[in-house]
Amino acid sequence: MKKKVTIRDVAAKLGLSAMTVSLALRDNPRIPAETKRRIRATMDKLGYTPSPVARALATGRSNLLGVIVPNSSDHYYAEVIRAIEDHASAANFHVLLANGSYEMERYTDRVRDMMSLHVGGIIAAPPFTSDKPKLPPFWQNLLRKDAEFDVVLVNRELRPPIFHQVAPDYADGVRLVVEALAERGHRRVAYVSGRPAMLPIRQRLTAFKRFTRQRGFVQDDALIEHCNLTFAGGYEAGRRLWAANGVKPSAVVAFSDVVGVGLLRFLDEAGVRVPDEVSVVSFDGTAVSEFTHTSLTTVVTPMYEIGRQAYQMLIGAMNGEFSEAQSLILPVELKLRESLGEARKKSA
Repeated sequence: MKKKVTIRDVAAKLGLSAMTVSLALRDNPRIPAETKRRIRATMDKLGYTPSPVARALATGRSNLLGVIVPNSSDHYYAEVIRAIEDHASAANFHVLLANGSYEMERYTDRVRDMMSLHVGGIIAAPPFTSDKPKLPPFWQNLLRKDAEFDVVLVNRELRPPIFHQVAPDYADGVRLVVEALAERGHRRVAYVSGRPAMLPIRQRLTAFKRFTRQRGFVQDDALIEHCNLTFAGGYEAGRRLWAANGVKPSAVVAFSDVVGVGLLRFLDEAGVRVPDEVSVVSFDGTAVSEFTHTSLTTVVTPMYEIGRQAYQMLIGAMNGEFSEAQSLILPVELKLRESLGEARKKSA
């Protein structure tokens, strides 16, 4: 395997220091024009290729894009990332990926790390807890016209938008679910949510309460369960719902497909038939929802399109195309599958 040519190799060939070559890459005025010319010619001769960071320093324009998501292995974000990488690669941009955090301070540290790598912009899903967040000073600085780089939020809908943002229509997804349940006679419906601190979780729970109230569903705090957004979390939430005294729900709405699959596993082991005894509906439309023993009815979120639009919005922002924060809320659709059925009369 051929050894990669480095700055030190170029410097040694010319009898210069590595620092001189590095400064020349940055077009430092201290380096004479003739020396810069010799350095560039030697780089070409040796086959030296600057790293994306070095190229950004040399040209003043970065082709590095940062992406910071809560969990890059999550089925949902994996599709968002795939779209960003597909389109960035086609345009000769490099994507730097980092897993964020659900704690604002740690997430901010990840953004600072990206800044140190001279990214031109960041696509982010910060752990805001409100659609009108009280921003820490670091994030306030990112709103300035002369901020070092541009930011596009994914899956975060701030009202009004203060950063550029691309998100699915969470509220309409909940409306579609509630309408489908109401049409099938369901009135006692449980909801398995994540911890309500995170903005998307809070927005979806608020929408669920609003639309079920409008349709005359039973309003009972005992029908709301909070869990970790994992298979195990969905399983345990189902166990708690069925361990409680009183009339069981005729349907359960799960925050995500992953939670829904865990819930299905519990119901199967408990001998509760889906959808004959209870219906289950979830959100996201990931592949896992289709290949369960009883396929999940789910709200399909256009994850790839979210990534594509976020990438295009970031490039537009980097090119100075926008005078104010852009907001794009993408439509969702309800995919009807085996897990949704008619409500049983005795549990409705």
